Amino acid sequence: MINKGVIKLKDLLIFLEVKGEEYQFYGNEEEEITGYSSLDYYQENTMTWARSIEYIKRSEKGNYKLIILPQIEDEIECQNYIKVEDPHRAFFYILEEFFSSKTQAEIGVNSIIDETAKIGQNVSIGYNCVIGKNVFIGDNTRIYHNVVIADNVVIGKNCLIKSGAIIGEEGFGFLKTKEGLYQRVVHLGSVILEDNVEVGVNTNIDRGVMQNVVIGFNSKIDSLCHIAHNVEIGSNTVVVAETCVGGSTKIGKNCWIGTSSIKNLLTIGDNAFIGFGSNVVSDIEENTLAYGNPAKAKGKID
Repeated sequence: MINKGVIKLKDLLIFLEVKGEEYQFYGNEEEEITGYSSLDYYQENTMTWARSIEYIKRSEKGNYKLIILPQIEDEIECQNYIKVEDPHRAFFYILEEFFSSKTQAEIGVNSIIDETAKIGQNVSIGYNCVIGKNVFIGDNTRIYHNVVIADNVVIGKNCLIKSGAIIGEEGFGFLKTKEGLYQRVVHLGSVILEDNVEVGVNTNIDRGVMQNVVIGFNSKIDSLCHIAHNVEIGSNTVVVAETCVGGSTKIGKNCWIGTSSIKNLLTIGDNAFIGFGSNVVSDIEENTLAYGNPAKAKGKID
């Protein structure tokens, strides 16, 4: 449980209204909570949430001070509760607003920022980071520790780059000389992260050979991922930890990519869902559920 002072329930309700969340409240809005806790480890006088009535029954707890629920008809043992369309969303909106620490705009110790880099307003950069030449970082972006942002990378507004990420280094591209020896191909492109993009811990995003690698608006790249040169990822796509995306592959918008290996030069259409452990070696059409080794289409997504 985290206790950050006393908060009246009516203040939470006002906040939900401001966020545009429709709700039904049952109880006394003058009552107060002192923190939050999970359903399975519920603490007295805190708020919690549940995905369904089954989660509540399974927890074997009761007498919650405040619980956020989906639109269900069942009666529960609770002093106060809020019914909403998506309790997960509403609960974490409240946590961020009332309980999270706000990051201060600052530059950490031992970070090196090239004098040609352009840094927006309210940007936070952690310890031991390197920001290269002609980098652009948009307003309200947070960069954690030990991050490398190579030359010419563009990072939009409200992005989050977690510790150890490397963005914009040369990719894995070679030609063969007449003597049959591998020789590195020059990479002249860069990387563009559009607004609201997140990049996880120790994730690597290579720069393009001639064109830019682009990660679309509001896409989320988890930890320990590799995004190779010339890749394009559309808006609002999620890529789960330890996924490897081969060079020049194009992934559409609103996709969900479970931990997978994705061959180079492929196209994955909009709204595709790739299951965990997949080895993707051929194109995946839009609105398709696919998984397996090799990954195969298993059905359509409405």
